[in-house]
Amino acid sequence: MTDNPIRVFEKQSGLIRLLIYLVDHEPINVQSVIENTDIYPNIMYASLQKAKKLSLISTKYDRSTYPPRKMISLTDKGRKVAEKLKEIEKLIEE
Repeated sequence: MTDNPIRVFEKQSGLIRLLIYLVDHEPINVQSVIENTDIYPNIMYASLQKAKKLSLISTKYDRSTYPPRKMISLTDKGRKVAEKLKEIEKLIEE
């Protein structure tokens, strides 16, 4: 038996919220995302791993701060996906 399509979205809601947030707030460090969204840290880290595995985000260290901060940004693929998700979010809110 396959999952209900809505359940698939529910299971990935942290990833979806992360990608939508990154559209307007990248590059950003993980702590700032946690502080400025309602995504729980454990869900955030799982979503980051999933996004990295899917090549939706990239990470690099900002060495201009001490200690260096791990910064996350959308890849080209991630930006396309995130922008589509943002469009869907707008449609749902209408």
